[in-house]
Amino acid sequence: MRKIFGAALLLATGLTITAAPALALQIVVTQADKNTDGSTTYHFAIKTDPGETLTPGESKATADFVTVYNFYGYVDGSAKSPAGWEFSSEEFGRTPTLNGYPMVLPLDIPNTPNLTWTVTKPVSAGTQIDGFTATTRVSTMVQGEYSAELTRQLPAVQGAAAKASKQAVIGELPTPSFLTDVK
Repeated sequence: MRKIFGAALLLATGLTITAAPALALQIVVTQADKNTDGSTTYHFAIKTDPGETLTPGESKATADFVTVYNFYGYVDGSAKSPAGWEFSSEEFGRTPTLNGYPMVLPLDIPNTPNLTWTVTKPVSAGTQIDGFTATTRVSTMVQGEYSAELTRQLPAVQGAAAKASKQAVIGELPTPSFLTDVK
């Protein structure tokens, strides 16, 4: 009987852990516009979790950022950024590092544009930032991937003050259900 109870408890605990929402920054596609020239403009939003902020650094190299990898068919000059963000596109996407070593390992295909938005003014925790767009000449949907470097606010504990630490996230950029109808 104990074995059955133990197995049931273990299964219930596993289901609870996997059913809980992930607490991390997310990038989502909010809209896709089919343009008259056959290109498609994607609209992105960034959602931060409570406890996560995005902070500018002393330089672009030390500022928090998000990167969307392998944006096939990127139309040069088409990307737009909301106020407080700077856009760049590189062959090798900017990836969070610690002491020069990657903190996450995205699939970054050579000779394929990557989209990086770097924060230039602070973004508070628990917010959604809209206004990121980029246009592609590719008409098919592709499962994407993103990474981000952010600042996690760690609460004060007995004997220690609150502090901030840099963290990395990586995730899939799923094709939203509304995009399956875009043709």
